[in-house]
Amino acid sequence: MSNSTSTSPRGGSGDGADPAAAPDQSAPAPTAAATAPPPRPRLVGVDVARGLAVLGMFVIHVGLGWGLGADGANPLTDLVSGRAAALFAVLAGVSIALLSGGSAPVQGRAMGVALWRVVVRGLLVLPLGVGLTMLGTPVAVILAYYAAFFVLAVPLIDERWKVVAGTAAILAAAGPVVSFWLRSMIADGPLAGPAALVEAYDPMVALSGSGLLDLLVTGSYPALTWLPYVLAGLAVGRLDLTSLRVRAGLVATGTALAALGYGLSWVAMNPMGGRARLEAGYSAAAMADHGGYTSTAQAMAEGFSGTVPVNDWVWLLTALPHSGTPLELAGAGGVAIAVLGLCLLAEPVLRRVGYPLAAVGSLALTVYVGHVLLIWVAENGLWQGTPLQWVTDDLALTLLVGALGGATLWRLALGRGPLEQPLHTVSSWAAKRIP
Repeated sequence: MSNSTSTSPRGGSGDGADPAAAPDQSAPAPTAAATAPPPRPRLVGVDVARGLAVLGMFVIHVGLGWGLGADGANPLTDLVSGRAAALFAVLAGVSIALLSGGSAPVQGRAMGVALWRVVVRGLLVLPLGVGLTMLGTPVAVILAYYAAFFVLAVPLIDERWKVVAGTAAILAAAGPVVSFWLRSMIADGPLAGPAALVEAYDPMVALSGSGLLDLLVTGSYPALTWLPYVLAGLAVGRLDLTSLRVRAGLVATGTALAALGYGLSWVAMNPMGGRARLEAGYSAAAMADHGGYTSTAQAMAEGFSGTVPVNDWVWLLTALPHSGTPLELAGAGGVAIAVLGLCLLAEPVLRRVGYPLAAVGSLALTVYVGHVLLIWVAENGLWQGTPLQWVTDDLALTLLVGALGGATLWRLALGRGPLEQPLHTVSSWAAKRIP
């Protein structure tokens, strides 16, 4: 249990910006004083960082930025691959912290309500994620995984930031190793039968092809290796994010973590011969469920989709996008923390010039769901030959302009997003009625 007694100012952000964010994060925490302190200012830097994460997903999902390179390629792909989703997950943890009081966590009944709000939001987001996955788009939908993240993170919602950060570090080091072992037992070992049984009776598998086993161990964003991102964000959100010292510290800490993760991986893969070993031991069978790459070089160039092959433990020393290794968690997590720190430092400027990006961040759930639906429409040619064909003819441009412009107008006119509002209302109503 947290014994924090901090009374430092706290920042609110989100207005339902993502499934964990709280529209009333700017409401003051209960105190013994008769008069409540004034509302906290919004942390626009958090919204901007979340907006960047959403646009980063556009780069991967619809090729936003394609053709910007001198050779016609997309220079943004390598920049955001794996890191946009990591930033999204870290910010989910930050939102959980802000929902429950930020640097001065609420206590007693108020903390219980905050905890249940997170759980209920996860339960509401789960069917939404399953439904989007059922559409069969090329997008690895993250929303269903969010439900698992929320439920697994709430036991630490009232702990001190150092405890949460320590837990995140331990899980970042141990989770990928445990995942590697479990998946090797599932692929060709004593867990193959039990895993098949779970899959056979999992209703989510029957509906979307992705079930509980994917959410926890084998999927694109398995909780076993992605929870450290969320917990890191929860720890960050317990700091005084209005402090310039804390903001600068986030940049420094994130940069150091990124350098450590990517630097150690480079040493392991090159001077220490890791890449040569993986190339010599290439296995098409091991690679079949990890991109089906025809060579180690191709895998190194493209990255993976949540986990690494289990034919050689040296894969755990890579830091490839979406590889879920300890060094990738340190590298991508460090980048996410540094980006958040930079956005917070630049907040005085971003409060005005970055409003469209902040608006996307504050309506992140709506924008995310909308972009998956548009991809589905485009994939199936539903608007071909209709007056709406222009929308899908250049999907990347449509999504960029539509997200920035649409979110800005909605935010200015109506406030909370069309999905964020009911999520807030239902979760708040339910949480207050749970004993």
